[in-house]
Amino acid sequence: MILFISGPFGVGKTSVVKVIVEKTPNAMVYYPEVIGSALRGVLGPVNKVNDSQYYALWRKLVVVVARVLRAASARTLVIPMTVWRRDYFDPILAGLHRIGLGLTRFRLTAAESELTHRILSDSEDTGAYGWRMSHAEVYLRVSRDPAFGVEVPTDGLRPRRSQAIS
Repeated sequence: MILFISGPFGVGKTSVVKVIVEKTPNAMVYYPEVIGSALRGVLGPVNKVNDSQYYALWRKLVVVVARVLRAASARTLVIPMTVWRRDYFDPILAGLHRIGLGLTRFRLTAAESELTHRILSDSEDTGAYGWRMSHAEVYLRVSRDPAFGVEVPTDGLRPRRSQAIS
Protein backbone atom coordinates (compact mmCIF):
# COMPACT_ATOMS: atom_id res chain seq x y z
CA MET A 1 0.00 0.00 0.00
CA ILE A 2 1.08 3.57 -0.63
CA LEU A 3 -0.23 6.45 1.50
CA PHE A 4 0.30 9.85 -0.11
CA ILE A 5 -0.03 12.76 2.31
CA SER A 6 -0.13 16.21 0.71
CA GLY A 7 -0.68 19.73 1.96
CA PRO A 8 1.04 23.07 2.38
CA PHE A 9 4.27 23.51 4.30
CA GLY A 10 3.49 23.77 7.99
CA VAL A 11 0.14 21.95 7.82
CA GLY A 12 1.46 18.98 9.79
CA LYS A 13 2.47 16.37 7.21
CA THR A 14 5.63 15.33 9.02
CA SER A 15 3.83 15.08 12.37
CA VAL A 16 0.98 13.05 10.91
CA VAL A 17 3.36 10.76 9.04
CA LYS A 18 5.29 10.05 12.25
CA VAL A 19 2.05 8.96 13.94
CA ILE A 20 1.03 6.81 10.96
CA VAL A 21 4.41 5.06 10.90
CA GLU A 22 4.29 4.47 14.67
CA LYS A 23 0.83 2.92 14.43
CA THR A 24 1.12 1.02 11.14
CA PRO A 25 3.08 -2.22 11.25
CA ASN A 26 5.75 -2.39 8.55
CA ALA A 27 5.29 1.20 7.38
CA MET A 28 8.20 3.32 6.21
CA VAL A 29 8.49 6.97 5.24
CA TYR A 30 9.74 8.09 1.86
CA TYR A 31 10.68 11.79 1.72
CA PRO A 32 10.92 12.90 -1.94
CA GLU A 33 12.57 16.16 -0.91
CA VAL A 34 15.74 14.16 -0.27
CA ILE A 35 15.87 13.51 -4.01
CA GLY A 36 15.31 17.22 -4.61
CA SER A 37 18.22 18.13 -2.34
CA ALA A 38 20.50 15.74 -4.20
CA LEU A 39 19.42 17.11 -7.59
CA ARG A 40 19.94 20.71 -6.47
CA GLY A 41 23.45 19.72 -5.42
CA VAL A 42 24.20 18.12 -8.77
CA LEU A 43 22.19 20.30 -11.16
CA GLY A 44 22.21 23.56 -9.20
CA PRO A 45 25.48 24.87 -10.61
CA VAL A 46 24.10 24.63 -14.18
CA ASN A 47 20.35 24.89 -13.59
CA LYS A 48 19.60 26.70 -10.34
CA VAL A 49 15.97 26.49 -9.17
CA ASN A 50 14.30 27.49 -5.90
CA ASP A 51 12.02 24.44 -5.86
CA SER A 52 12.94 20.88 -6.83
CA GLN A 53 9.55 20.47 -8.49
CA TYR A 54 10.88 22.51 -11.42
CA TYR A 55 13.23 19.66 -12.27
CA ALA A 56 11.45 17.22 -14.60
CA LEU A 57 14.00 14.64 -13.44
CA TRP A 58 12.84 15.09 -9.83
CA ARG A 59 9.24 14.34 -10.79
CA LYS A 60 10.34 11.17 -12.59
CA LEU A 61 12.67 10.06 -9.82
CA VAL A 62 9.94 10.42 -7.19
CA VAL A 63 8.09 7.59 -8.91
CA VAL A 64 11.19 5.53 -9.76
CA VAL A 65 12.43 5.55 -6.17
CA ALA A 66 8.93 4.66 -4.89
CA ARG A 67 8.90 1.71 -7.30
CA VAL A 68 12.35 0.57 -6.14
CA LEU A 69 11.42 0.90 -2.48
CA ARG A 70 8.27 -1.14 -2.99
CA ALA A 71 10.15 -3.79 -4.99
CA ALA A 72 12.74 -4.07 -2.21
CA SER A 73 10.21 -4.25 0.61
CA ALA A 74 6.58 -5.18 1.13
CA ARG A 75 6.23 -2.41 3.68
CA THR A 76 3.56 0.29 3.46
CA LEU A 77 5.11 3.33 1.83
CA VAL A 78 4.11 6.66 3.39
CA ILE A 79 4.93 9.67 1.21
CA PRO A 80 4.53 13.20 2.58
CA MET A 81 4.85 15.73 -0.22
CA THR A 82 3.87 19.27 -1.04
CA VAL A 83 3.12 19.55 -4.74
CA TRP A 84 1.76 22.86 -5.93
CA ARG A 85 1.08 22.29 -9.61
CA ARG A 86 -1.45 19.85 -11.01
CA ASP A 87 0.62 19.42 -14.18
CA TYR A 88 3.41 18.12 -11.91
CA PHE A 89 1.15 16.22 -9.51
CA ASP A 90 -0.90 14.30 -12.08
CA PRO A 91 2.07 12.45 -13.69
CA ILE A 92 3.51 11.64 -10.25
CA LEU A 93 0.14 10.27 -9.19
CA ALA A 94 -0.23 8.25 -12.41
CA GLY A 95 3.24 6.77 -11.88
CA LEU A 96 2.44 5.82 -8.29
CA HIS A 97 -0.81 4.19 -9.46
CA ARG A 98 1.17 2.12 -11.99
CA ILE A 99 3.15 0.60 -9.14
CA GLY A 100 -0.14 -1.18 -8.55
CA LEU A 101 -0.21 -1.58 -4.80
CA GLY A 102 -3.17 0.53 -3.81
CA LEU A 103 -2.67 4.25 -3.52
CA THR A 104 -4.58 6.24 -0.92
CA ARG A 105 -4.31 10.03 -0.95
CA PHE A 106 -4.97 12.49 1.85
CA ARG A 107 -4.60 16.26 1.76
CA LEU A 108 -4.09 17.99 5.06
CA THR A 109 -5.67 21.43 5.27
CA ALA A 110 -5.65 24.33 7.70
CA ALA A 111 -6.90 27.89 7.73
CA GLU A 112 -4.38 30.55 6.67
CA SER A 113 -4.13 31.90 10.23
CA GLU A 114 -3.43 28.42 11.60
CA LEU A 115 -0.85 27.72 8.92
CA THR A 116 0.91 31.04 9.53
CA HIS A 117 1.00 30.34 13.27
CA ARG A 118 2.51 26.89 12.70
CA ILE A 119 5.16 28.15 10.30
CA LEU A 120 6.20 30.96 12.65
CA SER A 121 6.18 28.60 15.65
CA ASP A 122 8.44 25.99 14.05
CA SER A 123 11.59 26.22 16.15
CA GLU A 124 13.24 23.28 14.35
CA ASP A 125 13.52 24.89 10.90
CA THR A 126 13.85 28.64 11.43
CA GLY A 127 15.73 29.06 8.14
CA ALA A 128 12.61 28.10 6.19
CA TYR A 129 10.26 30.78 7.56
CA GLY A 130 10.60 33.18 4.65
CA TRP A 131 10.40 30.53 1.97
CA ARG A 132 7.38 28.83 3.54
CA MET A 133 5.55 32.11 4.09
CA SER A 134 6.22 33.28 0.53
CA HIS A 135 4.66 30.06 -0.79
CA ALA A 136 1.76 29.76 1.68
CA GLU A 137 -0.87 31.42 -0.51
CA VAL A 138 -0.36 29.20 -3.55
CA TYR A 139 -0.15 26.07 -1.41
CA LEU A 140 -3.33 27.00 0.46
CA ARG A 141 -5.15 27.42 -2.85
CA VAL A 142 -3.90 24.07 -4.14
CA SER A 143 -4.74 22.28 -0.88
CA ARG A 144 -8.43 22.93 -1.58
CA ASP A 145 -8.28 20.83 -4.77
CA PRO A 146 -9.92 17.41 -4.17
CA ALA A 147 -7.64 15.85 -6.80
CA PHE A 148 -4.96 15.85 -4.11
CA GLY A 149 -6.95 13.42 -1.97
CA VAL A 150 -9.44 13.15 0.85
CA GLU A 151 -9.43 16.31 2.95
CA VAL A 152 -8.30 16.03 6.56
CA PRO A 153 -8.69 19.38 8.36
CA THR A 154 -5.96 19.89 10.94
CA ASP A 155 -7.04 23.22 12.45
CA GLY A 156 -6.67 23.18 16.22
CA LEU A 157 -5.06 19.75 16.26
CA ARG A 158 -1.68 18.98 17.71
CA PRO A 159 0.45 16.11 16.32
CA ARG A 160 -0.81 13.34 18.61
CA ARG A 161 -4.44 14.23 17.86
CA SER A 162 -3.93 14.25 14.05
CA GLN A 163 -4.32 10.48 13.99
CA ALA A 164 -7.64 10.61 12.13
CA ILE A 165 -6.09 9.30 8.93
CA SER A 166 -4.20 6.36 10.39
